[in-house]
Amino acid sequence: MTTALATTAVASPAAASTGVSTGVSTGVVTSAAAPPAGTLHLSNRRTSLALEVGDVGASGRGKVFSTFPRGGDDVEQQWNFINGGKLVSRKLVRGQTVCLETDNAGRLFVARCVGGKQTQKWAFKLAVDAPGPFKDAFVIQNFATKKCLASAEPNGRRNAQVGVGSCRSGNALQQWTASPLVGD
Repeated sequence: MTTALATTAVASPAAASTGVSTGVSTGVVTSAAAPPAGTLHLSNRRTSLALEVGDVGASGRGKVFSTFPRGGDDVEQQWNFINGGKLVSRKLVRGQTVCLETDNAGRLFVARCVGGKQTQKWAFKLAVDAPGPFKDAFVIQNFATKKCLASAEPNGRRNAQVGVGSCRSGNALQQWTASPLVGD
């Protein structure tokens, strides 16, 4: 049995009404779900590692990977999901905000946020509807490429590469939990 994915309430209405392909499930899209509002820590369900922004080069593009969650005021691991589907890092680069982005070659990076840029637009889709005190898990899918955010297995330094790949139902390496920052 496959888990049905739900398009989030924050995805653009036009995209939801045109039947954006989940690419992950043959089940029927049921109820809408959204990540918690405010500043978030995004952790991979399988590895428990947090999505983090690394160094940004002269090109203005920055590395994205996952590493041990540090919490607190570590802006490298803080994200906001804003209206229009952008995942915005709280880490400012040269005084500007940066958004999670992918390209057609499947590379994942952060770059200066650009309005209307489809490669910077993401949808949260419910993958695991956890009852009670457990956390829901989401698949995070890019609007332009229809590929899903995925973590590799951790290396010996307790970090992992993060990229995008073909969405696969039930793949815990493509499932992310979104925890609100305490006090936000």
